[in-house]
Amino acid sequence: MINTNDLERLISLTLASAYVKGEKPISLMMVSDRPESGKTTLANKFIENKRLAYLSDITAYAMWRDFAKEIEAGDIKHFIIPEFLAPLSRTPSTVASFVATLQMLIEEGIMEIHTGFLEPMKLAAPTTIGAIVCLPRNSFDVHRFSWEMSGFLSRFMVVTYKYNDATIEKIFDSIMNREYFAETKISLSFPDKASSISIPKDIALKARALSHKASEKARQDGKLYGFRELKNIMCLLAANVVLENMQSGNNRTKVNQSDYQIVEHLSYYLNEDFNALRDE
Repeated sequence: MINTNDLERLISLTLASAYVKGEKPISLMMVSDRPESGKTTLANKFIENKRLAYLSDITAYAMWRDFAKEIEAGDIKHFIIPEFLAPLSRTPSTVASFVATLQMLIEEGIMEIHTGFLEPMKLAAPTTIGAIVCLPRNSFDVHRFSWEMSGFLSRFMVVTYKYNDATIEKIFDSIMNREYFAETKISLSFPDKASSISIPKDIALKARALSHKASEKARQDGKLYGFRELKNIMCLLAANVVLENMQSGNNRTKVNQSDYQIVEHLSYYLNEDFNALRDE
């Protein structure tokens, strides 16, 4: 793929957030300016990692029927739904049930399930997981208002992007050369236990300023306060420590300036501006 290292890092950090002790896993909504922007291919690169459920389609009923026990056991930390249009293309009542269930699962957590179709389930403790969903801008625009009203959208860290002319030309060249045959998977060695990561006050203050910048338009429009945006950015900082520990074998337990610089660099995409992918 061309110029997608930043997006790959954002997905890696989202997945690593499940291993920050005391934090809920980050949920990521990746929105491209138009179709054919590599979202599915990008999500596919992570398919071989453990504790993920990679879904082409899903309903609320199927979620509990197929995954309730794994979720309770901690064997699933994130759902990845690269074609989020699929579960949104069913009847309105089925879509509403799915969205409401996913919203509860990624924010408040769920302890008991009484659907009328399945045997009642009671989990030992409120269980939350994260979700990574992908969709194009036109579909995002269709659903945005209802998602804002219900609070569903605010549960996600929204990432938007587009291709500039130079990237488009590089992609055409890569297709002509059939470079897609050389695409490789991204393997992450997730730890068995979550890590406690501390964040110094000076870096937390920088994170607050960064979150204000990312949520500025939504706050001005009166759509939200920006609390979850700050939580997400703080969690990204801690997740970067976890990710680098996984890659280096170190056991660092404190966020440093380097972690902040990485998250600040990635914040270029944490908005609804559809900024062009940076050249790499």
